Amino acid sequence: MVPNPPSLTRRQLLAGAAGGVGLTGSAVVALGATRPTALPNSLVDVATNYYPKPPASSELWQPTVTEAHARMAVELLAETEAESLERWDEIDADDRRMRSSGGWLGTAEDSLADGEYNEALSNALYGMQFAGEHLGEAQAKQDAVTLEELAGRAFELLDRIDAVIADISGYPVLDPERDLAWYTQIESELQVGRGRAGWSDLEAFEESAGEGDDGDEGQDGGDGEDDDTSDSDGTDNTANDTRPDIDDYDPRDVGDITAGLLQAEIHVETAERYRDRLWDDVGVDGGDAAEARPHADHLETVRDEVTNELESMPSRDEVQPSYIDDDGERYGPYEFAHDRLARWVFPAGMSVPWRRSVDDDFLLLQVLGLSRGLADWRAHEFAVENLVIEPDDDDFDPGHLLDEQRRARSTYESTIEANQTPFLVVLSEQGIGDLRVTDVSRSSWEGYEDEEGAWTPWNERVQNYLHALLGRARLREYPDRYDRLVGGE
Repeated sequence: MVPNPPSLTRRQLLAGAAGGVGLTGSAVVALGATRPTALPNSLVDVATNYYPKPPASSELWQPTVTEAHARMAVELLAETEAESLERWDEIDADDRRMRSSGGWLGTAEDSLADGEYNEALSNALYGMQFAGEHLGEAQAKQDAVTLEELAGRAFELLDRIDAVIADISGYPVLDPERDLAWYTQIESELQVGRGRAGWSDLEAFEESAGEGDDGDEGQDGGDGEDDDTSDSDGTDNTANDTRPDIDDYDPRDVGDITAGLLQAEIHVETAERYRDRLWDDVGVDGGDAAEARPHADHLETVRDEVTNELESMPSRDEVQPSYIDDDGERYGPYEFAHDRLARWVFPAGMSVPWRRSVDDDFLLLQVLGLSRGLADWRAHEFAVENLVIEPDDDDFDPGHLLDEQRRARSTYESTIEANQTPFLVVLSEQGIGDLRVTDVSRSSWEGYEDEEGAWTPWNERVQNYLHALLGRARLREYPDRYDRLVGGE
């Protein structure tokens, strides 16, 4: 909890914070408990940077990554980088040094050695983007790979993804407050893996493969004459007519495909390991599965209910004109604030966009996005009602930001800190993130004041105030959405 502030005089506050030096968390909390709007703007600007922020959501909860899990990813990156460097040495020794993982292998190995397994996994994934691109480009230049081989790898990964989706489709839970967080992470890994495993022409290989399995059907052209499309050895090559050839690809495009497949491999492996870990906790395949309760029907009910509630949600284009004149003659703090809130909350020309961005296979991600969308809508209403900016205002006192940081911090303590369950943390990621980006950067305007259309002090202060206000509003909404999702007894 935020400590009770000591009694500080205005002179002590000014002396302790002069030049932004000497501010501590307790001093800033004390400053926030005074009348910040009565203090100099320069002091309050600095104080906003020192006001206690909540930890990142990943520090509150993240799925467990074992040493073996992290080592798998790091070793795959090491193998990829080694092969890339070897091939580029054969192609162009002078270019070899630029064809590594960009230093991420060393970073991943250091994290692994330090026992930071989540970091090691993340670093290996990031480095694979570079090493995989360089490897695939080299393989293409050396004619060491075909699109058929890449497609085969993609289909294997997609089959593994489908298998995990089938495994978790019932969403059995013993503790929904914990287990739904794991399911969210599993589905997130699968969705990213599916996206990285595919590329624009992959469907052609799947379709032509299906056509090649039709047996005798299609051998006759329908008019009684033989429609011979086979090679001299009798192999049907009709399917191949529609397949692109790797020579049609720039080697760098092959590099992109290769990097995507390698990253997808890590994502799918990660999802499988998370599933196995969750199954251990839930009791699936361990003899205690009878105690686990399927949660899928409840999630489907919530999805349908929230979808219906969101049907009447206005679009951004419908909200903005309520606060911003079409002629654009005035655009001060009031208009800027409402424009930002509308952009951050409402969809642009789409209804219920949170579901469209998620594959239908991922039920929990769908309902999670929908629930966040509903929370955003309600949070916007609260933010508009509690906005301290009036239509005729030409400036903005940063003391209001410091006041809002204090209120937001209190809301965070009463909602997240007081009930820090894994799934509540996952649901609340965006609101927690809002509270972490409320620092005023004076460098954003200093030195640019004379430039036309330059970012002004009030732009910077209002934007950060809005993050604090909207973050507080979102955090107020999440507990109800959370109870709705974990319920269903």
